[in-house]
Amino acid sequence: MIPEYVRHQAKLELARRSIWEYSKLKHPDFYKEDRQYLKTICDEIQGFINQKDKAFLLLNMPPRHGKSFTIKNAVEWLFGHDNHLKIITASYNEILSSMFAKQVRDTIQEEKTDNRVVYSDIFPNTKIKYGEASASLWALNGQQEKSYLATSPTGTSTGLGADIVIIDDLIKKSEDAYNELTLEKHWDWFTNTILSRLEGNDWKVIVVMTRWSENDLAGRLLQS
Repeated sequence: MIPEYVRHQAKLELARRSIWEYSKLKHPDFYKEDRQYLKTICDEIQGFINQKDKAFLLLNMPPRHGKSFTIKNAVEWLFGHDNHLKIITASYNEILSSMFAKQVRDTIQEEKTDNRVVYSDIFPNTKIKYGEASASLWALNGQQEKSYLATSPTGTSTGLGADIVIIDDLIKKSEDAYNELTLEKHWDWFTNTILSRLEGNDWKVIVVMTRWSENDLAGRLLQS
């Protein structure tokens, strides 16, 4: 019979190797084996990030299917593997994007108070830098530059480059989805602001959204 300690350590090691296993270990009630589409998302993201070149990934799904939650988990996992990463996330407004950033920050900072698995059990070497923990802009321990920025099309990204940009649901409601002026502003912001933030030879852009219009950001990327 395998001792419980060995079982536990095996689960931690699997979580270090796989976004899916990490998500299952941290949130077992949500990431169940019968939700195989979530496993597909995790595996697609992990395979995409491991590519050694510049690339775009489009994840298009209906609302309330866990796509944003899964992306959040993926960001946590990525920082666990490389605390030198610089990541920008953007949503339709800064309140939503800051909530996303705060959740990642709080997960990394979580202290162990019981037997429940916390982030430091899996990635003990990734910590938030002291004094650099605002909700929308923070750094990891040992880094001179900011590690994470949350923004929006009306917000700022000045002064921070990124290895990975994640755009999560730029469109809030159907009125925006069919407003050509709004869609054009999104495209201008993406091409003139976001793309200028990307650094290195293997940067990645992940666009996560519910499709509303063939001229939304995902549609424009597919056409380009």
